Amino acid sequence: MGVREAVSGAERAKVVVEGVSKQFTRRGEALPVLADVDLEVHKGEFLCILGPSGCGKSTLLNIIAGFEKPSTGRVTIEGEVVRGPDPRRVFVFQEYGIFPWASVWDNVALGLRRMTDKGEQHDIVQKTIDLVGLSGFERSYPRELSGGMKQRVEVARALAVSPDVIYMDEPFGALDSLTRLTMRSELIRIWESEEKTILFVTHDVDESIQLAERVVVMSARPGRIADIVEVGLPHPRDLGSPEYGRIKNRLYELLGVEHSV
Repeated sequence: MGVREAVSGAERAKVVVEGVSKQFTRRGEALPVLADVDLEVHKGEFLCILGPSGCGKSTLLNIIAGFEKPSTGRVTIEGEVVRGPDPRRVFVFQEYGIFPWASVWDNVALGLRRMTDKGEQHDIVQKTIDLVGLSGFERSYPRELSGGMKQRVEVARALAVSPDVIYMDEPFGALDSLTRLTMRSELIRIWESEEKTILFVTHDVDESIQLAERVVVMSARPGRIADIVEVGLPHPRDLGSPEYGRIKNRLYELLGVEHSV
């Protein structure tokens, strides 16, 4: 039995979402976005939230991260109610959030600027740059980097502050298909090395299967959890295996899309 299997459910729960609903007001009318969402995320888990555009998956991630407040319900992380963003947890956005006027090194070092031990700061930045495969580009600027390399800088900056949870909202959406595949492999390598808890929002079925231990499938707005699918495949995942195809068909079925592989 592996370490993750040996840990009890109570000890494994890192993030707990309880009865979360959210509605916005548009032109004086209530617009329900989420309805009665309950979810537990395990410590060290890679969890994908999958759903069609407009189903509220990004809103759910923003609530968990503390950028939005739920209309009803609550989110706790390690038993502490989330009331706003927390420096112990970081968010990787859909668009590149790196600063164009700063080098790769300075972008990665941004969250460490208050460290008094500059030698330790230097070691952390270099280790993180090496980890994401950007060695040799420390003094390069974003305009000199490809899209995939810019996304690596964003991931490196998140990792440098040693967060206990990383939130990712379709971070590879702007990349071409081959670069997306590379970045997925790189992210899994980093996750396995660093053992961070990752919540990853996507509308891409294949991406969710290739990355996640579990896939949370959201229904159309107002978003509810239609089902949670255990992937249970070892990395690297065989995209042509019967089990991969079975999981893929199940996810499409939950999304209401006719599909077979």
